[in-house]
Amino acid sequence: MRYFFLEYKYPRKGFIDGAVSFSPSLKVNYSAIKYNLPNFTISEITLLPSIRKMDVDFFYTTASVLLVSDDLMIALDGLNIGQLIPSVVKYSDGSIVNKKYWVIHNLRKIDCLDYNLSEYAGKRMVLDSIQKPPKRIVKGLKKIVLDVSKINGAEFFLLDNCQYMPNPIISESLYEILKKYKLKINATPVGDFKV
Repeated sequence: MRYFFLEYKYPRKGFIDGAVSFSPSLKVNYSAIKYNLPNFTISEITLLPSIRKMDVDFFYTTASVLLVSDDLMIALDGLNIGQLIPSVVKYSDGSIVNKKYWVIHNLRKIDCLDYNLSEYAGKRMVLDSIQKPPKRIVKGLKKIVLDVSKINGAEFFLLDNCQYMPNPIISESLYEILKKYKLKINATPVGDFKV
């Protein structure tokens, strides 16, 4: 089975981003939170002024917040994707966008990089650390090859043990479903992904 990275950049649209706040307020930076947030948590995203038409079904902010539309949530129904936090997404003028969005918090991470076939900085040190733990975090990825045997049928997840790799990975079967729903996403085959 092939796998795809969901991209954050859209042709002719570029990156989608905005200011993020949570209620109740977070005591630490969002990217540092590895535990579930209280069930009554909500988020608010105020898009950058350059974004005049918000119609994509997936985006990621520079504050490390991953968002999916209600339409994409329907396609993900039944998958173990993490904690869902309702979000209000607004344009910079304060008006609310047409679609409803959800933050996916603590999306599942899988250590499924093929450490031998992938290309990255300090490869020898990482391979040695696998034999004599603790395992080093992979940095400077140049080529990504997945060890499919470690994925165990997961359809939507993040790559674990790699420095700054926020793009979710989806299975080919899930990608085909998303295309049938005609969702506005941008995906790249894992072998073609440019780091």
